[in-house]
Amino acid sequence: MNKALGLLLAVSALSLPVALTGCAAKSADKAADKAAAPAPSVSSAPSTPAPSPSKSAPGPDTSVLTTLPSGVPKTTAPHEPTDDFSVLTTTGQVRVAGACVELVTDKMVWVLIGPPAAGLRAGQRVKVTGLPDPSFESQCTGSPLKVTTVTPSE
Repeated sequence: MNKALGLLLAVSALSLPVALTGCAAKSADKAADKAAAPAPSVSSAPSTPAPSPSKSAPGPDTSVLTTLPSGVPKTTAPHEPTDDFSVLTTTGQVRVAGACVELVTDKMVWVLIGPPAAGLRAGQRVKVTGLPDPSFESQCTGSPLKVTTVTPSE
């Protein structure tokens, strides 16, 4: 068994360079044939377009150029958030709790802000015109309303 294996290895080792040499010779022959072959002629006949490569997931686009704007950015004058609200007229009953003057309506409670609201007394029924002011901070419960006018209501 060992002799047969040794013989097989010896024959394989001897035939390997011959096989490789034969492959190299064939490759050299093909290269020479290509060099000797005439170049293909260009015809004026319309040719069929080459098939497009298969679509695959696009890679990152390196041709995009990012530029920053020049100059100073345009700004607008700041405005109070109350500019976004419209004037409101509502009717309700005045409730006074400490320093808080509130108007209780059917839908909500308003914290009345400003000089026109300062003279109101608890229990009065009044019609108030004002502008909501969500930026006003207070310990009172209710939505802040900057009062412009107060009139008695029945």
